Amino acid sequence: MSYICPLCNGLVVPEQACPHCLQGLSECGKLDDYTGPYSPYELQASSDMADETKSVCNHLMYCHHCQTSIVQPVSLWDLSGNL
Repeated sequence: MSYICPLCNGLVVPEQACPHCLQGLSECGKLDDYTGPYSPYELQASSDMADETKSVCNHLMYCHHCQTSIVQPVSLWDLSGNL
């Protein structure tokens, strides 16, 4: 099966309000990219396989108004039938 994250691939625009102040949240990328100093440059095979089994890609969302960070799980899209 082939899965993609619609947010990572720019197929959707995140439009979510901050749960504290109701201002718009900014998308800051995959949570996995923040786990270590070289994480964006390491092979992602084990991480991608784990995400596929869970069918989510966790993204970090940030509110510039009240400095709140939240993790937003994004459902992966199954492309196996569309190829």
